[in-house]
Amino acid sequence: MQDFHELHKGLTVEMIATPRDQFVCCTPDDSLPEIAERNTEKFDFLPVVEGAPLDVSAPIVGVVRMSDYFHEPAPPLPVSSQLMRLNERLLIGFDASILAFIVSADKRPFRFLVAAEGIVGLVSLTDLHKLPVRAALFGLVTGLEIAMSDLIRQVHDRREDWETCLSQERRRSLTDRIGRDKANEGIVDPLLYTQFCDKRVILEKSVFQGRPERNEFREAVKRIENLRNDRECHPHRHLASLDRQICQLTGALTMTMAASDTAIRANANWLRLN
Repeated sequence: MQDFHELHKGLTVEMIATPRDQFVCCTPDDSLPEIAERNTEKFDFLPVVEGAPLDVSAPIVGVVRMSDYFHEPAPPLPVSSQLMRLNERLLIGFDASILAFIVSADKRPFRFLVAAEGIVGLVSLTDLHKLPVRAALFGLVTGLEIAMSDLIRQVHDRREDWETCLSQERRRSLTDRIGRDKANEGIVDPLLYTQFCDKRVILEKSVFQGRPERNEFREAVKRIENLRNDRECHPHRHLASLDRQICQLTGALTMTMAASDTAIRANANWLRLN
């Protein structure tokens, strides 16, 4: 698991952020209708500065949400009336992991990136469709599947033990896939041929059987499967829907990883005592 923590430390939020010199800004005195009309690129949020909007050294005082005016006219008010003043909830370290942003992005959809020299960038919910986010999620799903496999190996020494947890149809499919590779003289580890859903079922019926986390584990992993499959089948779904799904997927993944880690430690203690 340490390898995956290191992976995510390398996938920083700076990789998906807009740098400071590319900010599109407004001032507190600007008119909301005028700013909404000029927002042709449909930025969800605009930084608010004191001074000239094009001056990259102008002090940032907050942010205004512009997505409220994508489908409704902006009220005839100054930006200051809707200003979210700069505060710590709007900040994130430039070297924080992408996951650190994602896990709370549905509730905190905009953050300024801060470094020693001050604000150096910004990131918002709509940045979650960028390629580094896919890498982060792929790493997290892969890390979870490896943790699930490790847990199965801890409690089942033989294929025959964990295979009994699967339905006859799944067992036939598994045997067919293994047989094809054996025929081609491939090196076969039977557990590698199980799918994500198979590992879930095996763990439900063995490691998590009778444990209080069982239902939570099952529902979380099912959500992961459904959301992952939906993203694979519908890659061009509206970005707002994808952004929400990414937050849901990451929340389910991090919870399940924690439950798996707990089960691994509990099972290791049981093995030592027996």
